[in-house]
Amino acid sequence: MSIRERLYPGEQELPVLAPHCSDARYVWNLALEQRNLRRRERSQKITYNTQAHGLSEARKESWLKEGSAAVQQQALRDLNQAFQNWCNRPDHFGRPTWHKAGINEGFAVRDLSVRCINRRWGQVFVPKCGWVKFRVTREWSDIETASSASVTLDRSGRWFVSFTRLAPQIERKSTGSVVGIDMGIAITVATSEDKSLKPQKLLTKGQRQRKRRLQRRLARQVKGSNRYRVTKLAIAKLAAKEVDRRKDWIELTTTDLVRDYDLISLEALKIKNMTKSAKGTKDKPGKNVKAKSGLNRSILEQGWGLFCQRLTDKATNAVTPVEIIAINPAYTSLRCSECGYTDKKNRESQALFHCLSCGYKDNADVNAAKNIIAAGLAVQERGGQSHIVSNKTQHSDPVKRTTTPKAA
Repeated sequence: MSIRERLYPGEQELPVLAPHCSDARYVWNLALEQRNLRRRERSQKITYNTQAHGLSEARKESWLKEGSAAVQQQALRDLNQAFQNWCNRPDHFGRPTWHKAGINEGFAVRDLSVRCINRRWGQVFVPKCGWVKFRVTREWSDIETASSASVTLDRSGRWFVSFTRLAPQIERKSTGSVVGIDMGIAITVATSEDKSLKPQKLLTKGQRQRKRRLQRRLARQVKGSNRYRVTKLAIAKLAAKEVDRRKDWIELTTTDLVRDYDLISLEALKIKNMTKSAKGTKDKPGKNVKAKSGLNRSILEQGWGLFCQRLTDKATNAVTPVEIIAINPAYTSLRCSECGYTDKKNRESQALFHCLSCGYKDNADVNAAKNIIAAGLAVQERGGQSHIVSNKTQHSDPVKRTTTPKAA
């Protein structure tokens, strides 16, 4: 777990923090290139120790000696840990990639030292920079017990310091309640208890209009010019407001769900596959590319991945256990939660579900959430399948599907 606080460097400290970010990014990319060359040429194995020795030699004869050795060495440690994570769990961690200027701006502080100024302010010691002030919004005891920290710069020009510590346990009592969750676009989270959870507008009407005007202006400006950078920074500041408000809503909502329910069943969504581009290739161009691009943006704006991640993390750290069950979402929006009849015609519209068999009507997302909790209970209690099989379609052959007679 990390505690993220806003960092407020002074005019004398900014010229030191920015080069630290550049040094860490340069060392990371250089070490990554060495490992990539070794992999292509199948040469002698490269380890952290060999690269650390090479860094020490390079600092004697290059401009790297002007930077902090602690920051540069920690970049090597982070890369080595990233490769270990990828080798041990390739299904969860991706292969380390390049760090880019303007995107990956940050460095780690290993030997952490902090001190409290007052109830609102504290200071963290940064190598070759000294004490830098940050805003305190958490309990000081949580910050004081942190083992390490990282300093980052976001695209809107804000500095942050993140303190790493063990995740605290969430205080809760067993309620015996269960809930199913359906993730959507119009309604971010629909529960089986007929609750619709979605954040308020992340930007005001005026801010949304200003963002559109800035995006149009950016498209007309010369890329890389001073005006281009000013406009891009203004857009980044508005985007930062959206991100902060979305994260705040996700943290509050996931905490409430973990405290209120003992079992939470949700969809096992493959967001990366759902948001793939529809452009196609030059020989085989895609269809409805603009519509698919708009759908992809709408999906990513909901923050489904972060929501599921934070929900799982908090359920794991709860004092009283909370079980999270991921269900295959196939047919959950087409199956009647009352009689079990499945047909694509049951979905009258994006929002309305009307069963053709029993006449049951409900909000489509709420009906899907009821199917999800039913499947979750089957997994928990009776060892049932973690997906709902259609009454009309069988998946034995992914190319040719056979249709079964409609149930009476």
